[in-house]
Amino acid sequence: MHFIARLSADHRALGWCIVIALSIPPILGFAGLRVAEPVPEGWVELKVVNALREAEETFKFNATVVLVLECDDFFTVDRVTALHKAAATARAMQSVHSLTWMGDIPEVTLLGKQTPLLPSGDDLTAEALATARQRLLSHPLATNGLISSDGKTVVFLLDVRNDEDVQPITATVSDCLAPVGIRTRPTGIRALHDLHERTLDGAHYRIMAISIALVTLLSVLIFRRPAAILVSSSGPFVGLTWTLGWLALLGQSENELAKIILPVMVIMIGFTDGVHLVVRMRQKRAAGATPRDSVYDAVLHVGPACLLTSLTTAIGFGSLMISNSAMIAGFGRVSALGVVVTFCSVVLVSPLLANSRLGCNLHVNASEDSIFNLMRRCIGITTFASRYAKSVTAFGIVLTAFCLYACAFLVPDDSISHRIPHDSDEYRALQHCEETFGGIRYVRLLISWPEADEAEGGHPPVSRKEIWQVVEACEDILAAEKDIGPAMSIRSALTVFAGPDRRNNSVLANKLPDSLREQFYRQDIRKTQVVARVKDRGIAQLEPAFLRIETAIAELQQQHPSIQIEQISDQLLEGRVVRQMIEELMKSLAMASAIIFAVLAIAFRSLRVGLISIMPNIMPLAASGALRLLIDESLGIASACSFAICLGIAVDDTIHYLTHFRHERSLGATPDEANRRTFVSVGSALIMTTMMMMVGLGTVMTSGMPTHVNFAAMGCTTLAVALVADLLFLPALLSLFPGKSPTKSRPETADSPQNPVK
Repeated sequence: MHFIARLSADHRALGWCIVIALSIPPILGFAGLRVAEPVPEGWVELKVVNALREAEETFKFNATVVLVLECDDFFTVDRVTALHKAAATARAMQSVHSLTWMGDIPEVTLLGKQTPLLPSGDDLTAEALATARQRLLSHPLATNGLISSDGKTVVFLLDVRNDEDVQPITATVSDCLAPVGIRTRPTGIRALHDLHERTLDGAHYRIMAISIALVTLLSVLIFRRPAAILVSSSGPFVGLTWTLGWLALLGQSENELAKIILPVMVIMIGFTDGVHLVVRMRQKRAAGATPRDSVYDAVLHVGPACLLTSLTTAIGFGSLMISNSAMIAGFGRVSALGVVVTFCSVVLVSPLLANSRLGCNLHVNASEDSIFNLMRRCIGITTFASRYAKSVTAFGIVLTAFCLYACAFLVPDDSISHRIPHDSDEYRALQHCEETFGGIRYVRLLISWPEADEAEGGHPPVSRKEIWQVVEACEDILAAEKDIGPAMSIRSALTVFAGPDRRNNSVLANKLPDSLREQFYRQDIRKTQVVARVKDRGIAQLEPAFLRIETAIAELQQQHPSIQIEQISDQLLEGRVVRQMIEELMKSLAMASAIIFAVLAIAFRSLRVGLISIMPNIMPLAASGALRLLIDESLGIASACSFAICLGIAVDDTIHYLTHFRHERSLGATPDEANRRTFVSVGSALIMTTMMMMVGLGTVMTSGMPTHVNFAAMGCTTLAVALVADLLFLPALLSLFPGKSPTKSRPETADSPQNPVK
C-alpha cells in the first residue's frame, strides 16, 4: 500500500495515467470487442437441451407454447367460427411449426372417411354443436387434454421455433377471439422463457438505477457534505463502469446472474471500501491533518484491510468457477474480476479526488457526525460483550449450531415457476393448466424395436401385437403415479374410429390420418411413444416417481428383451443437472470458507485470529439458510450462489474490525479498551456500509424474478446478522482470546519522507 499511498499523495498525474490505462479494456468491451464467446442461455448445458429436443422432435406431439382460451361456453356458432379462424391464422404464421387443438379430432370410419367432431362452415348448427360438445367432452383425446371437463377451457398446443417471439402469436390469436368473448393467455416452456427474458431485460437498468439512487441518497444523509459524497461514490461508479465493460469484453453481458446481481454487488462493495476510506480521512482532517496527509494515512491504514476484504470477496465469487455450468462459472469469473477492478478504482480514484480541493471540505466536526455519536451512545454493547464474554460466546455458538441444523433440512430443488414473475398472465395460465389439465410439461416413454432381420440373441422378431402390449403396459406404469397425468399413446389415437373401442386393434394404425398417427407412432423408424402431462414440480418431488418408472421399465424390458424403452423428461434432466450444480456450489462454499479463513490466519499471522473469525462469519450464512427454510425448504441455484457470495462479503466487516483492534492493541490498549475504541471508530463505518449494502441489495427485491428476490433476501439477512456478529460476538471472542499485544513498528500517524505528517 506504500506505493499507492505515495501515488495518491505525491504523484497524482501518474495516478490519473494509471486510471486511464485501466480504463482501456472496458472501453474496448463497450466498443464491441469480444475475447470470449457469449455465455449460453439457461442453467442447463446446451448439449443436454439439444439431446432432449432431438428426442422430442421425433414425433409431432410437441407443445412449446400453450395458448389457454377461456369463456363460459365455447359451443356457440360465433365462438366456434372464431376458433377455426384463429387456428387457421396461427398455422399460417411462419413462426408456428404445428398446432393441435380439439378441432383436429376426427371420427374415422373403417373405410377411411374422416369427419371432424367439431363442425365448421355451413354445418354449424345448434344441434350439431350440442352433439359435438357431448362427444368431445367424453373423447379420450380431447377431454382434460385439449378441453377441460367442464367445457370452459380450451388449449391450442403450438410447436414454435426456438428463435421466434411468442407475443405476436398470442396477439394474433387474441385478435380473432377477443371480439367473441374468449380470453387468451400464453404459457408453455417457450412462452415462459420469453417472459423470463423480458423480465430480465426490464429489471436490468431499473434495478441498477434504483440502487444507485438509493445509495446516493443514503450517502447524502450520512455524509451531508458534497465533497465527501463525491469522493466516496466516485471510486465505486468508476468500478461499476469498468466491470460492465469487462462483462461485455468477456462475453458475459447476457449472463442472467451477472446482468442483474453483479452491478448491484459491485456498487455495494465499492461503496463499502469508499466509506471506510472517507471515514478515516474525515477523522484525520478533523484532527488537523492536511488533505495530503489524510489521504496518505487513509490509504496506508485502511488500504490493506480493503485489499484483504476484496481478496476474500473475490475468493467467495471465484469459488463458483469450479461449477460445470457455463453460466455459473462465468458469473464467478467476472464477479471476481469485478471485485478486483472495483478495489483498484476505489483506492486510486477516491484518494486522488480527496487530495485535491475537494479534500478541504471533506470533514465535519465530531459533534456533527451522527453515526459516530450514535456509536458513542451504544458503547454499552461492547462493554456488555466484554464483561459477559463467555456467556455471549456460548449463546453465539448455540445459535449458530441451531441454524446450521436447520440448514440441513434444505432440499436442492428448482422449477421453471421459481424463475418467472408470479403476477404475470403466463404464470397464472401455467397454474390454471396444472389444475385443469395436469400441467404443461411432459414425461415420455420412448419405445423402439429392431427390424425383423436385426433381432439379436435368438429372440424372435417383434410383432405389432407385442408392441401394443408394451404400450399398454407403459400406460399402466404412468397411471400408477399420482403426480403424473393420464397417458396418451397410439392406442389413444385409435379411439377416433367409429364404433366400439378399438385401442387394441393395431392393424388400424395405418388407417389413421398421418398428422394424428405421427404424434405417437413412427413405423418408418420403428419407434412409438407414450406421453403424459406432469406438473411443474422440482426434482425433489418428482424423482421418486421417475425412479419407480425406471424400475418398472427395467422389469418390462426383461419380459420383452428385443424392445428398448427409454424415459425422457426435461424435468428429469434439468432437475438432476440443477441438483448437481447446487451440490457443486456447496462444495465451492466449503472450499471458499477454508481458503478465506486460511488467508485471514496468514494475513494476521495468527492461527488464533483465523479460528476466531470462523463463528462470526458462519453465523450469518447459517441464519440466512434458516430463513430460507422458513420461506421454502427448496434451495435453488440463486440461493446456493448467495451463500458463496455473501461469505466473502460478510468477512469484510470482520477484517476491518480485526485490523483496527490489532492496531489499538499495538498501542498498548487492553482487550476491553481496544474493543471500545474499535467499536466507536470502525463500528460507525460498519453501520454505514451495512446500511448501504442492504439498501442496494434491497433494490433487487423489486425484480419480478423470484430467484432474484430470494438472493436479495438471503443477502440482506446475511449482512444484518454479520453486523450483529461483528459488533457483539466478535468483541466477546477477542476478550476471551486476546492474544499477545503486537509490537508497533511505526508511529500511529503515517509518515513519508517527502512530507511528514504534522
